[in-house]
Amino acid sequence: MRFTTMGLWAVVSLASTSADAATSPAPKARHKVPAAPPAAPPAPPPVKLSLQIPSTVGLWTMHLTNEGDVPVIVVADARLLRLEVTARGAARARTCDLPADMRPQDDLQRALVLAPEHEYVETFDPRLYCLRGADLAALAPTSIVVARLGWPGAGSSPPLEIAAVDGVKPDIAPRKSIESEPVSIPDEIDESSEPAHRSADDPKLLLSAARAVDAEAPNGLEIPVTLVNEGSRAVVVRFRPETIGFDVIGPGGAQRCAWPALPAAPLPSLFTTLAPQASTTLELELSAYCPTRTFDRNGLFLVRPRLDTRAASGARIGVRAFDGVVETKAPTLVRLHRGLASPTAPRPQARRTAEPTESP
Repeated sequence: MRFTTMGLWAVVSLASTSADAATSPAPKARHKVPAAPPAAPPAPPPVKLSLQIPSTVGLWTMHLTNEGDVPVIVVADARLLRLEVTARGAARARTCDLPADMRPQDDLQRALVLAPEHEYVETFDPRLYCLRGADLAALAPTSIVVARLGWPGAGSSPPLEIAAVDGVKPDIAPRKSIESEPVSIPDEIDESSEPAHRSADDPKLLLSAARAVDAEAPNGLEIPVTLVNEGSRAVVVRFRPETIGFDVIGPGGAQRCAWPALPAAPLPSLFTTLAPQASTTLELELSAYCPTRTFDRNGLFLVRPRLDTRAASGARIGVRAFDGVVETKAPTLVRLHRGLASPTAPRPQARRTAEPTESP
């Protein structure tokens, strides 16, 4: 059988095309790679802040409790507290916190790893935070208190009140602050007794001092002390720096502070005549009365002035003056920002949470 030239080229071309088709690879199938599941969001921090308030006067207690199953890092420092106090009938809360120079500036000094079923406990005096005016007045029975511990703001950048421990799962969401449940200040019974009966002829002197003083340092710490004649007749009294003393209770304990020298011999010019309902005031520097170590530590000091003229009588020169002791009814609250000694604080320690007592 004979093929023409054109027919032969057609057969060769068809065979070549068939061979190429047989040897070329088949098109690859496209497979979709499944997307990774989204990461689980960090768990809420399992740390609870609570307050224990026994009374308006005295120490309150802060509890930081880990109610979760993993350890977390907390800043264990009551200086970071901010108290929101709402008095009965008040339209808004009073916000009380420490001055900036008394608060820690970072979250490194008092960091504590708080294990599950453990708590950190610290006592504090609320008057150190609510020192003056309406803030101090709000610390009254039936007032409602909400505490916040930490720094203002939101986000996960330091400083942080709560942070996760590296490598511990599940991840814990960081927090810049934590808030307590509202707590009511308990009502109190006034157990003060009526003053003893005094004769109408007895001098009626009242000693008072500033309700609160905010002092950055011991040097220049002055207490204004006022003596008032509440009686109906004039009173002669030696109201001078040497007849004044102070009872001081502070972070380092109690101290009785007195003028460093005995009263000088009486002179008529040293005595003051107070007319009925008249008053006189002395501005007294506390460091002149108290030993230096009294103000080694910063914090809250309760200072109670007293007038004692028993060693400064005017009888020797024929001056009939008041001879006795008068004390203030309430102490002056002094908030000292910086003590004379370098501040030292023990490392915070956690304790196991107390198990609830079962009722019989």
